[in-house]
Amino acid sequence: MKFFNTKTQAQLKMIPIGGTTDVNKNLYVYEYGDDIIVIDCGIGFPGAEVLGVDIVIPDFSYLLERREKVRAVIISHGHEDHFGALPFLLRELKVPVYATRLVNGFIGNKLRDQNVTGVSQKIIEPEQTVLNLGAFEVKFFHTNHSVPNSLGIVIKSPAGIVMHVPDYKFDWTPVMDKPFDVDRAVTLGEGNVLALLSDCLGATNSGYTASEMYIEDTFHELLDKSIGKQFLITTVSSNISRISQAIRASLDHDRRIVLAGRSLNQNVEVAMGLGLLNFPKETFVSDEDAKRIDPGKLTYLVAGAYGQVGSALWRAAHGEHKYITIQEESSVVFSADPIPGVHDQVDAIIDRLTFLGADVYYSQIQDNLHTSGHGSQGDMLMLAGIVKPKFFIPIGGTVRHMRAYSNLIEKMGVPKERIFELVEGQSLLLGSGQATLGEFVETRNVFVDGSQIGEVGNVVIKDRQVLSQEGILVVSVPYLSREKRYLEKVQMVSRGFVYVKESQELLNRAQKIVLQVIKHFGPKTDFGTAKSEIEKDLSHFLFKQTGRTPVVLASIVEI
Repeated sequence: MKFFNTKTQAQLKMIPIGGTTDVNKNLYVYEYGDDIIVIDCGIGFPGAEVLGVDIVIPDFSYLLERREKVRAVIISHGHEDHFGALPFLLRELKVPVYATRLVNGFIGNKLRDQNVTGVSQKIIEPEQTVLNLGAFEVKFFHTNHSVPNSLGIVIKSPAGIVMHVPDYKFDWTPVMDKPFDVDRAVTLGEGNVLALLSDCLGATNSGYTASEMYIEDTFHELLDKSIGKQFLITTVSSNISRISQAIRASLDHDRRIVLAGRSLNQNVEVAMGLGLLNFPKETFVSDEDAKRIDPGKLTYLVAGAYGQVGSALWRAAHGEHKYITIQEESSVVFSADPIPGVHDQVDAIIDRLTFLGADVYYSQIQDNLHTSGHGSQGDMLMLAGIVKPKFFIPIGGTVRHMRAYSNLIEKMGVPKERIFELVEGQSLLLGSGQATLGEFVETRNVFVDGSQIGEVGNVVIKDRQVLSQEGILVVSVPYLSREKRYLEKVQMVSRGFVYVKESQELLNRAQKIVLQVIKHFGPKTDFGTAKSEIEKDLSHFLFKQTGRTPVVLASIVEI
């Protein structure tokens, strides 16, 4: 590939559309001249305040406005906050997708679930694959994370070399992976890395992140405590190495495996097809057949470690699962630490399971149930020392994690001006050995609510919040069309605002407010204005009387 003098060429523009001030919704745009490549395309998990929203996806506007420039999407690893939004992007933008074999399998399942067809999926072999995508040459090296087949990405352009290393740690004894390929990372960096974008989520943790291998000992210990009892393990469904450990430990305790959850079944099927999970078919029992087997002879691997509403674990905890009933003194093991934003819903599931009589094991009360897939301070210093970039850009964490990373790198003697804490949409321009802040690209969260994509905006969310906190008062006013007059038989229905029987005096006074409005309008048929006046005057009255602001919804019924 031919490279030009960087002093006479355009600059490389990097834009984080997601994944900086938040842990999820990762999407990074690299643009040079007439060429764009995209690294990752993940979903976000809505907080409790975003009522009714299933997932959040990145704002694709910048890419769709430049669709003729986009050469490819490259996926770094198999977590949904890095690839789960692909179906939504690929419906509108037909570009090839590159990923390792395992991740390609996960992506294929996701595309089929969303009925997205015609996608060109390409395989990355980390030690061999070289992508020539317009002005970009892209190579890869193997990293460690809590899901196998994770990648570090080296992007070479006329502006220089950028190394993109999301979600990583140094694990010298991984369960089913090779250790972090330090030699290749150094070789590909050529001793001349202009900028390093790397995971900062563990920047507040001292030392080094522990190896995955020790988790299996904990499974053995808990299985020893649970002889003859129902035993459930929940983990992230893409964490194939953790699933492998759970299966091996269960087989050693004469237990067969029940997979509960669509994502778990799909991901295990992909991993078995690739030879990453090598267990005989009789290891597994269908959830329906499991009902006829002694619970002490089974281990349930259950999806829903983040407490997702509607997941297999959530349904079991709420007595809504068709095949799983939580028993007294069951053991339920959480082998995944909740990411920022989901702690409350995980706590709620733990409380619910405990109330049902289960013995629940989670990281706060049981050591070695989970080890993070994210490097700690020692890992970060090691990567910085190996790569020796000129500029540092923390990604994949919240604001506090980015600042902790910056403070850590400064202790290595790196000047503060060579570290960039970028918010979503803040572009960075790289070239001629320099880095400067560029334009700010407006982005927004795009909410997915059922089959609706982007149609649920902030106004709708605000209405839902008010409804959940303040309730609603529905007012119905009859109008005699022939006589062109309103009737004084005003009906009111309260839901979540006040209990009607105990608040009749308040509602009677509210009806008088409505009657005053319709008396003012007389025979006029400007129903829109009449409804607005009723809603405005009632809202003012109710706030003055109760200090609350329910949604007031008025309707004029012609009869």
